Amino acid sequence: MKGINLKNRLNKKAQGFTLIELMIVVAIIGILAAIALPAYKDYVTTASGGASMKAVSSMTSTAAACVTSDIACASVKTNMDAMKLTGLVEFNKESTVVYTGDQCMVTATIAATGAVSYAATAVTGSGGTDELCQEGAGVTPAAVTPTP
Repeated sequence: MKGINLKNRLNKKAQGFTLIELMIVVAIIGILAAIALPAYKDYVTTASGGASMKAVSSMTSTAAACVTSDIACASVKTNMDAMKLTGLVEFNKESTVVYTGDQCMVTATIAATGAVSYAATAVTGSGGTDELCQEGAGVTPAAVTPTP
């Protein structure tokens, strides 16, 4: 009889987690989430900048050839439409190729000489920043001359 009573007492003591143990686990999860979510959002924005740059840079050499020597101008518009790029590319004129992703927009400006410059900005309302888009695209912001 005493053996059965002892077995019942042991089972009643080992029935689960205490409230303090559960509170500690919830606190640890909260701390991890507070650190991980902002880092994840920054990572997503930076990745969007890189993806936008890849989309634009894949077209800039063809667009530069069109601007400087009128080669492949007929296919540029078709290829831009297929790649969901916007902008206008014309022979012997300054032209632009733009890709707008979920978080970042990258613009390639092609001078009449064929020189290409890039700019990356955050899409309005996306929650991203220009700095993160520029970092992901590998673009440095243009130097700003301070006004006296």
